[in-house]
Amino acid sequence: MYQVTVGICCYKQKKWLHRCLRSLCSQTFDKNKFEVVIVNDDPSDCLDDIVRNHKNHLNIRVLNNVQNVGLPSSLNKILNVALGRYFVRVDCDDYVSKDFLYMLHTFLSQNSGTMMGENYQAVACDYFKVDNVGRVLSRHSWEEDFIACGVMFTYESLAGIDFYNEDFKMREGHELMKRFNKEYDVHSLKVPLYKYRIHNNNRTNDKTKTKIYDNKLGENK
Repeated sequence: MYQVTVGICCYKQKKWLHRCLRSLCSQTFDKNKFEVVIVNDDPSDCLDDIVRNHKNHLNIRVLNNVQNVGLPSSLNKILNVALGRYFVRVDCDDYVSKDFLYMLHTFLSQNSGTMMGENYQAVACDYFKVDNVGRVLSRHSWEEDFIACGVMFTYESLAGIDFYNEDFKMREGHELMKRFNKEYDVHSLKVPLYKYRIHNNNRTNDKTKTKIYDNKLGENK
């Protein structure tokens, strides 16, 4: 068993995956205490070469989808095989600071399941938006400018709300957090530990599709 499962979904973003995994190799958190589970959601591509380069540095598994099923279904596939007490999603085009897992795990392990105060079952952090080559564009507060990745949850809390809603092909993280907030508390660390990459192929660039699911979120109050 591991303390943390890091879930990564990859669909036509292979070129960013090496940087993502390299940042996980550099974690100050004990490498024997976390696993990395990757879903390859692009049957036409192969991630074996990149994964092979990191096998000696990470406890890593790859799940290959036989057809493209989308992000929420791929995330649920990871959750169904996860061995960690905690789960955090890192998008394959993003990367994290060396203290990312250590700080999130430390907070959650000491503040979840307590008998006093808030019922913290998740912890997030502030983040930087970066460009194609990693230059910092801006700093953001997670509480004020929500992103779905980089949030560490207790596995039990996600299981308690039945994981991701696979009907939400976009805004799946917003829909998950909407249900999560009805049951549990999330804390946000005021430290920028996550690097959110801005590029031409960001899913949220599709404003028409994003608006459809934003409207759907409003209907599912």
